[in-house]
Amino acid sequence: MSRIGDWWRSSNAKPRRHPTDPGHAAVPYPALSRSGRVAFAQCEQYLLREIVEARAWGRQVASRGDTPDTNGWLVMPGRTHSSLMDDSRGMGATLAVMDSVVQWLADAGAIRPLSEHTRRAIAASNAEERLRDHPEYHPDGDGRRTWDDDVWEVEPIRMLQIYPHLADANDDWSQQGRR
Repeated sequence: MSRIGDWWRSSNAKPRRHPTDPGHAAVPYPALSRSGRVAFAQCEQYLLREIVEARAWGRQVASRGDTPDTNGWLVMPGRTHSSLMDDSRGMGATLAVMDSVVQWLADAGAIRPLSEHTRRAIAASNAEERLRDHPEYHPDGDGRRTWDDDVWEVEPIRMLQIYPHLADANDDWSQQGRR
């Protein structure tokens, strides 16, 4: 084929939805102002990135062996918001907006908070791993982050009902979608 034909097909191709594209949930979004919708979408996109990797991170936490049982699908919205602020150089949506996205998903049944005991155990495990792997970054010997206690459990079946396109994200979500 010619280069012009290739260009024409690629420029006129129907856009494909990426699993972390915001605004495609199967549940109603909260009523927000225009700027509120933009901030909400920004937080939703970053949280979806974390949700895509929820099973992998759950496996990492479980591999430490000293943490309580979970369903193996974990997200840390506080860490996600920190990433958003780093990427936007502090100009991204506020933590309150991220909390509203988390609450919206919790109200929909897609995520749920872990017990205080479980969150504390995972936070301690995170700090120990940081100190072990990167002691040079923690001269105070603490290794804790402000978001360590902000751990939520993803309900993968319900999450796939809300975001069916997550089944295309990776093998974990694909296998969950076939169940």
